Amino acid sequence: MLKRGRKWSLVAGVFASSALMMGLSACGGAGSPTSSGSSSHSPYVLGMSISETGPYSSLGVPEVDSAKLAVQQINAKGGVNGHPLKLVVLNSNSSATTAVENFRQLMQNDSPLGLLGCASTGSTMAAIPEIERGQVPLISFASDAEVIQPVSQRQWIFKVPPVDITPMQVILNYLKAHHLMRVAFVYGNFSYGTGALSDFNKIAPPQGFTLVASEPVDLTATNVTPQLASLKSANPQAVLVWDIPPSADTVATDYRSLGITAPIFFSDGVSNDVFISLAKNAVNGVYVASTKLLIASQLPASDPQKSVLTNYINAYDKEYQSSAGPANMFGGFGYDGVYLYKDAIEAAGANPTPTSVRNALEHLNYNGVTGVMHMTPTNHNGLDPRSEVLIKIVNDQWKWVPGYYGN
Repeated sequence: MLKRGRKWSLVAGVFASSALMMGLSACGGAGSPTSSGSSSHSPYVLGMSISETGPYSSLGVPEVDSAKLAVQQINAKGGVNGHPLKLVVLNSNSSATTAVENFRQLMQNDSPLGLLGCASTGSTMAAIPEIERGQVPLISFASDAEVIQPVSQRQWIFKVPPVDITPMQVILNYLKAHHLMRVAFVYGNFSYGTGALSDFNKIAPPQGFTLVASEPVDLTATNVTPQLASLKSANPQAVLVWDIPPSADTVATDYRSLGITAPIFFSDGVSNDVFISLAKNAVNGVYVASTKLLIASQLPASDPQKSVLTNYINAYDKEYQSSAGPANMFGGFGYDGVYLYKDAIEAAGANPTPTSVRNALEHLNYNGVTGVMHMTPTNHNGLDPRSEVLIKIVNDQWKWVPGYYGN
């Protein structure tokens, strides 16, 4: 897993920043002009709390790197309405408590127009009350739908990743087509996994599926043979796994060692090369529901995301592949988050505030790395379900399985 020891970092952009104006609200709240939007040349500030270290660093590192890349690109083209973007990054060390404190600090000290993070549902959920009080919009990189639902209680929260039901439906569509209706479920014993199990129990039975067994695994698990042996005895026709590395790799390795023959399907939580490198040959033959990034080169030229994906992958790999590995889905979340703010700030007009940026986010149409998004006041994600596809790992390579989407 990728590790970084820095406590915090600051990306200031390529333009010189003028002094920030005084007399502003401590939280940059609703309707309050912020220092990031008041001077003709002052920067527009975005604050980010992210897991640069700890269990979620394999997600957080590409997210922050990609956010920095987006800031660099935007500033190289003149910024937003003539203002440079400035990204202030605080490391949460994969701790929900630290994430809450980071967001509090960012709102009090940096007067951001918007916030980015966290990599996990748990940290995002912990921070929501603080962000709602501060009235600064947050674009989250967490997957669970509860991050943005109900919208009436999440007015300031948006998110880039698909809700869990979308990649799950990709898998269910494949299973239905192949008449594999008896399913076992392995889930990470944390909010990402438990939330997905709840989603499965809501959407799968009405489609004719039977859950024959379910087993939790801890994020730090190094042996899950007992859980998988229990699943094997239930004789499933397919196994779904909702987890992230490194425990997802433990599942793949122990699954092969037990000789289970039912096909195994992983969520998009394993959508980076860390999954392949940790489990090595054990991942060959597994299916993964994910965004199109991993199979971008295999898409037809007519796909609306083709050029966006190609440009991002080329830019990211040039900048970061040698130090952090190739572009992956999680990095796309960070990249899209910054560009969503760019579009929202432009739409907010002169002297943008957190409130005007929040209002603009609710009406964005955006074609990004993660997918095509149509946000509305009742949908703070708006991702087109056809942005998710089915992939199979063959000879340590991601191979597109055409014909299966999230709707």
